[in-house]
Amino acid sequence: MKVLVIGSHGFLGKHVKTLLEKQNNHVVLEITGKNHVDITQYDSLNEFLSESRPDILINCAAFVGGISYGYKYPAKMLYENSSMAINLYKASTKHKIKKLINPISNCAYPGNLSTYKEEYFFDGPPDESVYNYGISKRLYVQLGKSFYEENNFSSVNVVVSNMYGPHDHFDIERSHALGAIIKKVYDAKKNNLNKVQIWGTGKPIREWLYVEDGAEALIKCINLGSGHHFFNVGVKKGISIIELAKIIKEKIGWNGDFELDISKPDGVYEKKVDGYLGETKLGWKPKTNLYDGIQTTVDWYINNYG
Repeated sequence: MKVLVIGSHGFLGKHVKTLLEKQNNHVVLEITGKNHVDITQYDSLNEFLSESRPDILINCAAFVGGISYGYKYPAKMLYENSSMAINLYKASTKHKIKKLINPISNCAYPGNLSTYKEEYFFDGPPDESVYNYGISKRLYVQLGKSFYEENNFSSVNVVVSNMYGPHDHFDIERSHALGAIIKKVYDAKKNNLNKVQIWGTGKPIREWLYVEDGAEALIKCINLGSGHHFFNVGVKKGISIIELAKIIKEKIGWNGDFELDISKPDGVYEKKVDGYLGETKLGWKPKTNLYDGIQTTVDWYINNYG
């Protein structure tokens, strides 16, 4: 089978492509990014699929960043991600793609929940801090349901925890908390600074998924039968931002102190993902513990940016 990885030069896409090539079970095709094929433009995507004729699409493309990014680009967040979703379903159906596989950010869940279960996905709005991105990701799930009902088109929408690991975004504006803290702490150590600022109160709890586990989950979805599949991948275990920062501080070997900037937003207080259904469907669950994953990520960051 020919598997097309969309966004293969992005954070998640790099790992999906590498793992597929390592497994050597499929012919791997790629859309490296927007400069290669702009999937917000239907004609561009349609032309590429006409020429390449893939069987499976794994879509790792998104316009995404940290909380500050969502506040800076609310319209672009909603429009670009929604355009991608609509074009992917429309073109995939036209070209008789066997399956479309999409990772879905857990921020699409209602903002008032602390543990995310599939049956509560539409039971309230996403948190205001991620509202537009969350709404665009909900669209993928509803398109998956409606396209299967009307066109018998199969897709898999997999809700994942916040991902981290090698090749992540580490610039402050685009990164999630884990990547941003690695950069700040390493810069502080390198420049002999004894203070690092953390956004908000440090109390929000997040669950983190190592990116290679996320990539493996998406690839395992290839083997699912036809249908509209929607489920979580996670371990239902979170950690506060300040405790996360302390682990990173230890792994980098920095001896300074954290300063909390409570003028900055916390976002949702607690996010944990119930992965029971996903584990049942895939016969698999994430295997990388947080301490090992952070160590690998820190080592990669120092080797590439140090």
